[in-house]
Amino acid sequence: MIKPVGMSIAGLDTGNGAGGETDLRVFEVLGIHGVFAITAITAQSTKGIKDITVVNPEFLKKQIETLLEDFKVEAVKIGMIYTKEQFQVVNELLNDYFLVADPVLYAKDGTPLIRDIEEYKKIILPKVKVITPNIIEASAISGVKIEKESDVVIVCKKLRDSYNIPYVIIKGGHSKGDYSFDYMCNDEGLYKIGYKRLQAKDTHGTGSVFATALTAEYIKIRDLKLAFRKARDFVQTSIEYGLNIGKGIGPVNVSVEIMKKSMKYEAVEEMRRFADFAENNDRFWILIPEVQSNLAHSIKPEYVRDLNDIATFRGRIIRRWDKKVIVGHPVVFGNPTHTARMLLSLILKGKDSTCLMNIRYDDKIVESFKRIGYETIEINRELEPAHGEGKTMQWIIEYVSSEYGGIPNVIYDKGTKGKEAMIRFWTKNMEEMIEALDNLLKML
Repeated sequence: MIKPVGMSIAGLDTGNGAGGETDLRVFEVLGIHGVFAITAITAQSTKGIKDITVVNPEFLKKQIETLLEDFKVEAVKIGMIYTKEQFQVVNELLNDYFLVADPVLYAKDGTPLIRDIEEYKKIILPKVKVITPNIIEASAISGVKIEKESDVVIVCKKLRDSYNIPYVIIKGGHSKGDYSFDYMCNDEGLYKIGYKRLQAKDTHGTGSVFATALTAEYIKIRDLKLAFRKARDFVQTSIEYGLNIGKGIGPVNVSVEIMKKSMKYEAVEEMRRFADFAENNDRFWILIPEVQSNLAHSIKPEYVRDLNDIATFRGRIIRRWDKKVIVGHPVVFGNPTHTARMLLSLILKGKDSTCLMNIRYDDKIVESFKRIGYETIEINRELEPAHGEGKTMQWIIEYVSSEYGGIPNVIYDKGTKGKEAMIRFWTKNMEEMIEALDNLLKML
């Protein structure tokens, strides 16, 4: 497998929240082989930077030369680059490369990350193809304070004209309002994209992650406008699933997309295992109601946001006339079945639940659940208020939680007009689901 190569020139963050080591992870997640030339070593954690050791320019030059002798570098992301002597090295060796500059003037704790700012503006900025400052950085570099959108237009034009930068991207994370807007300006004008502002504590590394993701996407698709949107999507997801580690401002989670894909693959495999169990147990038909059944299975609850994180069988689990059970493959995510909606409601209530199945109501089945150690609760469907389609499962969970102060694994009702009596059974994982149903069937 041949992977394109991207280079990061940056400092090393010992807390692994930003810096070159994070750039390498972003490159890898997005399908790029990352190489890294280090400019400085920081003594850093989520609480800030305590000290910086700067790499001498001769060694920085040796790093870059060594990498360029061996790798075909498609584009370079420049992060923390500290002194004018280091700027000269980059100017000398990388003048003909596609350069993306993240002008990290200061760390989140206020520590300067570019010492010779005026020299940076003279030596580095005229060489870059893209610059990705936030509002504070763009204001500092341009000398124009950004307070409204019209100021962004002024600053964009000034940066492009002053330094001959083809693409200026100004990030709006430091602005106010329910939405955060990022702006890209080039020869075609101003293009902006907006995202709902996330109330997140863990935002360390967002600037570095964005610039590296932009570089990676550009390497792959050679379309900077599309790369801009893809990189911003990547950052939004990384912020949403922030790592919540350390005692200060924690890092964003750049691996979340791969993690969720891996978890979904595992969920599909476990659903297949359940299907084999259901179809090969000659008594499983006892559990299937008249309206047939389905199984919902989520990824890890802490990563669940909506139905797209919950799998069900596209067809139902049916009982044939000859008592043979047939599972309606394939496994799909985002299917709005009753089981998926109830499982989502359970998870959003904070329950450590990943599996839920609807089961035929029978007194013997309820009693058997009790005998194998599960608490059961009966609800009266006559109490359900009139509400729109798809609200019943959420109502059941809300009702049980508020009335009983907890949500037992077995919730059943004896039906009402037009509604079949039903048992809903949830477990923490697939192992528990299969083991519990196997024990249940042996008792019936």
